[in-house]
Amino acid sequence: NEKRGGGSVTGEGVDPGRAGRMSSYRGAYSQGGLTARPGSFGVGGATSTSAGDVQLQMPPDFDVDDEVDKLHGKVSMLKQMTGAIREETSIRGKLIDQLEETMANAGAMMKETKKKLDKAFKQSKSWHMTYLVCFCLAIFLGWYMLYKIGRFVRFFTG
Repeated sequence: NEKRGGGSVTGEGVDPGRAGRMSSYRGAYSQGGLTARPGSFGVGGATSTSAGDVQLQMPPDFDVDDEVDKLHGKVSMLKQMTGAIREETSIRGKLIDQLEETMANAGAMMKETKKKLDKAFKQSKSWHMTYLVCFCLAIFLGWYMLYKIGRFVRFFTG
C-alpha cells in the first residue's frame, strides 16, 4: 500500500508483485485507459470507504508492465524523431548559411562589376563602349531568334 494525500491505494485482484506498481497510478480504469480519479469514488472501478481508503479494481487482463513497455517504446521513438529533427535542422541551417554567403559574394561581385563598368563609361569620351554593348546584345538576340525560328520550322516540317 502507498500513502497519498491521507488515504491509501491498493490494487485488488492483482498479483502482489504488481500491486505496488499499480498503486502509483491515480484513477480508475476505463475502456480508453486510466482516467482521472472522480470526485465521488463511487464511479468506475474505484470505491471509497469511510476511513478514506481507496480501492482500485483492475481487470485481470490489464498488464501494467506491457503498458509501461509500450510507453517506453513511444518515448524512445520520440527521442529518435527529436534527434532526426535536430540533425535536419542543423543541415538546413548550414545550407542557409552557405546560401547567404554565396548571395553576399554574388552581390559584392555585381557591385565590383558595376564600378568597373561605370569607370569604363566615364573614361571613354566617345560612345564606343555603348556601341560594343549594343552590338553584343544584337548578336545575342539574332542568334536567339534564329534558334527559335529553327525550332518553329522543325515543328511544322517534322
